[in-house]
Amino acid sequence: MIETGAYGKRMAGYLHLNQPPIHATLGFGRSELAVTRLDAPKGFTDLTSPIPSEKAFSIHLHLRANRGGRLWLSGKLVPTGKRPSGGVTILDLEQDPIAFFPNAIDVVQFYIPRMALEEFAYENSTAIMHTLSWTHCEMDTTLKHLGMTVLSAIQRPKAAPKLFLDYIGQTVLAHATYVYGGTIPSPGLMPGRLAPWQAQRAKEFLNANLHGDVPLASVAAECDLSVSHFAHAFRRTFGRPPHRWLTERRIDVVKSLLLTSGLTLAEVAGECGFADQSALSRSFKRVVGESPGEWRRSRKGHH
Repeated sequence: MIETGAYGKRMAGYLHLNQPPIHATLGFGRSELAVTRLDAPKGFTDLTSPIPSEKAFSIHLHLRANRGGRLWLSGKLVPTGKRPSGGVTILDLEQDPIAFFPNAIDVVQFYIPRMALEEFAYENSTAIMHTLSWTHCEMDTTLKHLGMTVLSAIQRPKAAPKLFLDYIGQTVLAHATYVYGGTIPSPGLMPGRLAPWQAQRAKEFLNANLHGDVPLASVAAECDLSVSHFAHAFRRTFGRPPHRWLTERRIDVVKSLLLTSGLTLAEVAGECGFADQSALSRSFKRVVGESPGEWRRSRKGHH
């Protein structure tokens, strides 16, 4: 567990931000990373405090353009320039970064320990990278999409499903490995599909946990696979990631209850593991294309 790293409240403290930031951890154990939103609407009034040196990277996705500021790495001033919205900065936390930005900043920070990258490399039989590099503040549309996806998930009042956050975490590690680390995936080593028994076991386990919050690690363990191997293989087997598959199975149960019971939509939501009626309606419409009420009325007319 990454309990002492430079993310969340600790990172906000180093930057002298007034409000506690929104943050979440993705994954678990040695492959855990963290995401934090760092928002300083008026910029910094002072230099950031020194960040304790550690074997980790701090990847900053800039959500708003700003005119730049000053950045010191290992005691040396480095050129920064303007930061466009969607631009990315990578800081090695062993280089003692100190910054001063007098202009407003809004950043999604991905905190990635070296250990998480090493674990990902081990699980996927790729080379361990010793550094991550990216042209300073060059655009990265892939990370921007990932950042906005995880941000919308963790900013909702109801906590995002652990399965979903774990999957995003694996995707971020893959992106950092192959894009920032320059590792070329070997076609012969890319995970294939789940074996028939693994596919069956995964379906049984997910079906047995339709109403709860399922960590990706639990399903992977049932199949005797590492998390990243399982996540890739599940998607290649079923054509969708585990969290999407689980949502679709929940919707199947919802449909059955809508047709065969007199339960209200709120009661159906509770029965099928959704936070509330609006969460059910959003997921149902995304999967089916119409609201639960509309779907029930159109089907009941035929019975």
